Formats: sequence, C-alpha cells, structure tokens
Amino acid sequence: MRIVEYDEEADALYVSVSSKKAYFSLEVSARISVDLSESRKIVGVEVLDASKVLSDVFGFHVSRADLGKLDCKINEKDAVYLHFELKNKSSSLALPKTHDSPLLSVNA
Repeated sequence: MRIVEYDEEADALYVSVSSKKAYFSLEVSARISVDLSESRKIVGVEVLDASKVLSDVFGFHVSRADLGKLDCKINEKDAVYLHFELKNKSSSLALPKTHDSPLLSVNA
C-alpha cells in the first residue's frame, strides 16, 4: 500500500506506506516527520512546505498544482529513501534512519 496525499491549502504532503496506525512521530527536520508503528516500521512520511522542499529536491520550481500529480516510493536500506517522480523526472531524498537508533526508546 502506498498512497500520496497532498493538501494544497496547507502545502503538506503525506505518503502512507502502511495501513497500520502511527504509534509515534519522529521529526527528522523542521519540515519532515516520519510516522512509525509500535514496532518502529515506517507507516508514513509527512512533508511540510512541500512545494519548497520538492523544488529544492528536483532543482526546479514545483508548483502546488504539480504536487497533486506527484508519485512517491519509499524504501529503506542504510537510510530512508523517498523516490519522487513528476513530469517524467525523478529525484530522491534520503533521510537518516534515526528511528532505528538504540538510544530512541519507544516507551520513553
């Protein structure tokens, strides 16, 4: 399951990768949060100021109207990779896998 939702008014993008509910959210940056299940599996990623963030990622202006046509895939290896496709162009954003840190206690 992968669903990309974009709220044009809020300029917020959310990529759901699981139907599981988020147990907690981890702020990766001021504009990006990762929602995790109780077992620390990614259930979604939220991007605020999405048109600005995606313009920076693609290297060209991405309008709010364009974001409604965005496709995104997420995979995890040594980091969390968001692979975006728009207008026959693709680009990726890598996020550190801080949610795998043994220092982060889910029960804290």
